[in-house]
Amino acid sequence: MTTARNEKHIELKPISSCRREVEVAMVEMLVSLQKRGWSAAELALALADASEDLVMLIATKTLRPN
Repeated sequence: MTTARNEKHIELKPISSCRREVEVAMVEMLVSLQKRGWSAAELALALADASEDLVMLIATKTLRPN
């Protein structure tokens, strides 16, 4: 779920199917990694860094014609 907030209430909005599948896979991965001894904070920071790297790679990639 995503949220939008105005002055008096928070509105919950459904997320896309892709986002939902990514979140399920992410939770499964994080649970597995926590069992290996990594803390939630370490995992959150590593995931954020990796996500940022991927976004920057996609943003700077030159599109090639098919």
